[in-house]
Formats: sequence, C-alpha cells, structure tokens
Amino acid sequence: MASSNKICGSNYIKYTLRSKDFRLLALVQIKLRLLTVHLLGVYIANMLNIGLSGSTGKMGETILERIDKFKDCKISAKFNSTNNLDDLDNFCKNSDVIIDFSTPEILEQLINYALKHNTKLVIGTTGLQPQHFKLLEKAAQTLPVLYAANMSIGANLLSYLAKEVTKILDDYDVEILETHHRNKKDSPSGTAVMLAETIASKKGLNITFNRGNRLRSEKEIGISSLRGGNVHGIHEISFLGDDEIITLKHEALNKNSFSIGAIKAAIWLQDKPSALYSMQDIYKI
Repeated sequence: MASSNKICGSNYIKYTLRSKDFRLLALVQIKLRLLTVHLLGVYIANMLNIGLSGSTGKMGETILERIDKFKDCKISAKFNSTNNLDDLDNFCKNSDVIIDFSTPEILEQLINYALKHNTKLVIGTTGLQPQHFKLLEKAAQTLPVLYAANMSIGANLLSYLAKEVTKILDDYDVEILETHHRNKKDSPSGTAVMLAETIASKKGLNITFNRGNRLRSEKEIGISSLRGGNVHGIHEISFLGDDEIITLKHEALNKNSFSIGAIKAAIWLQDKPSALYSMQDIYKI
C-alpha cells in the first residue's frame, strides 16, 4: 500500500493506492500495448505494396532512397537484371502495384504475370517500340496501367505549355533539343518523343529524328540529341518565327523529381479502374 498527498487550491487531497490498484494499472497498460500492436498491424496490412522492377538501376536506387518519405506504402518486392524471368511470377504476386524502370525486353513477361495476379502497372521504361505500346493498351483493358516517359511534374508541365503555345504560334517552325548524360542508351529520349507527339498532334506535323543533309520541310518537327557529361535531362522546345524565337525549357537537376512522381503515380493508381493513364491524368493538365 502506498500513500500520496496532493495540493488542490488550499485543500489537501489524500489518496491511497492499494495492491489491486497496481494490478488494474498493469492490466490497462497491457491492453493499451495490445491495442497498439493491433493498430500497427492493421496499418501495415493496409500499406500499399510496391514492386520495384529495375531496382539496381539509377532510377530504382533513387526510388529506394525516397520511398520512406511516403508513409502509406513500402517496397515489398524487387526485380533486377540478376533475376530470372520466372522470378516475375512471385514478384507480381507480392505486389499491389509495380513501378517498372527496367528494359523493354522484359515488358511482355512482366505484363503477362501482372495480368495473372491482377497487379497494377506504372511503366517508366523508355525506348519502347510500337509493339510494346500495343501490349500496354491491351493490358489496360483488364488492369489500370500508367505509362509516362517522364514522371516529373516539370516535364509534364512543359508538355502542357507546349500544347498551349502551339495553339497560338501555329505558323512557327518547331524544333526540340534534348541533352542527357553520356551513358543514356536510347536516343532521342522518351520525353522528347512525347513532347514532339504532343505538338505534332495539334499541328498535323511529321516527326523527324535525323534530317541529315535534307532540307527542312514545312510540315515537320525535328528532334536533335546531345550526349555527354552527367546531365540528368534538359529538354528545349524552340518555336522559330521570321522575327523572333520563343523557347520553352525544362532541366532536371537530379532524379528526385522522377522518383517522387513515380511513387505518387503508384499511390494514385491503386483505386483506379482499368484504363491506360498518363501523368497528365494525375496533375489534371
């Protein structure tokens, strides 16, 4: 038995703790701990399980560095070049949604296993060919699929601005210059192609990647590429008139904006119906 005095105004309050009171306090503490464990279990169970394809690449490593900033999701599975293609089965099984920054060569198998396990797809792999886009379109009839050559808000805002400027500068020539680090494999970049397609669809232009010695035609938009250094990505769209030039430019200072955009895309996609989405759907632009 223990006693204690407390002062309340000018009065003294005396109370006594008996052994049964200590037992009651201990019981309350145990129940609170059990409740905390239960709530933590529910929280973890409700977290979004993200599978990361291309986990050892530059984008994969950046996503792993940034995932802790998002409290409602976690990386539940990884797939990289050291895995066998058969490993994609369990990889998809253990994921609610997959973020893919790997290579075009595994896309078909990835889609097949995603369909098997009803796993949503966020595809950021570039260098895709027409047959790959057909696969994505077909998968999107069954699954929510998001494809984007660039998942940063800046690059997608650049695309939106280019579309709006094109409406006004309808008679201007348009050229795109993209610059990336020396080790980038695909050329032109997926972002440059996306920008060109956005503008071309509004102006009825053809897209050319290598003009060579040929004169520029009136109905084309050209893409030029530079490779060197450690550039994360620069995209410039020039609208060239007879009397003035207007240039829109986006420069990525690091890969953080790409990785954050990819994680946001995975979270956004989790409750969406089957369809093929883009980052413009997320940013509503």
